[in-house]
Amino acid sequence: MKNPIQSLIEKLNLDMTEEQCNYLHFLYENLHLEELNDREQRYFIDYFFKSEPLRNMAAFALELADIMHEIRENIPPIEKAERLADGREQRLYYEHKWSELRRQKLKQQTLKSGNVFYVPFHEYKQEPGPLIICLEQTTGMAVYSELCKSMILPLFMNAHRESRDLYIVPYDQQIHVHYRFENGHLNLADFKSFIEYKAKGEAAILPVLQFVKALLQENQLVAEAEVIIFTEGTPIDGKHLVGKQTKIMLEEMKQKYHAEFSVIAMQEHNFNKQQFWFASKAFFADDAIQ
Repeated sequence: MKNPIQSLIEKLNLDMTEEQCNYLHFLYENLHLEELNDREQRYFIDYFFKSEPLRNMAAFALELADIMHEIRENIPPIEKAERLADGREQRLYYEHKWSELRRQKLKQQTLKSGNVFYVPFHEYKQEPGPLIICLEQTTGMAVYSELCKSMILPLFMNAHRESRDLYIVPYDQQIHVHYRFENGHLNLADFKSFIEYKAKGEAAILPVLQFVKALLQENQLVAEAEVIIFTEGTPIDGKHLVGKQTKIMLEEMKQKYHAEFSVIAMQEHNFNKQQFWFASKAFFADDAIQ
């Protein structure tokens, strides 16, 4: 019996290689494309067939899937047998693991006094905070653009699995546009714009951090927010990150919005760990680039 993806490919009369079909299956699984209606799915498949950058990103993402699991350490690793499971089984596995983590946290925070249990219902009701991707898009990052975007693709699956809003904020010296994917659900217009977005010039890190703070304030988000910064590693205003006012702002984001920062730098030798003191994790894409 033909799978729905293969049937759509045949209806569109597209001549795809087996390798391209594998990439498309990967995108269907990670972007939850089965949730789109038939017209939208046809549009996506046709766009995939015509877009060499998207096909390249899917190829990178497939190879880098293990790295993405490392980046998301709050999700337990998948055992070898579970890696071979189909998409539905993997999603059920992740949903169970995420539910178990929340249950254990609630259990640890429940107190007993006499015969009365004090249960922190605010913790029980609190949903996971947003996943915010700050993506440097500059002249220096142009060569890494497809690689970075390919690393972001699997994060749609993580956001969807945990019912988290996924924000993607491209930046150079300022913020020109940002994308919000509610609960990790795909919006084709924004996704296409994200894939094709390009910028020139240099990068300033302070404006994007201020934008993230405003984003959290505007939505009154008090749940744990995860912020991942993709950077070449040398923002023109990097020295301001160690300034008093910036330190106060970042500490407030950590305390008030429970923000956790990670950095993915393209080259380790360009990374200034003193400037990125606020990041709890730093990853370097050197090996992937090579």
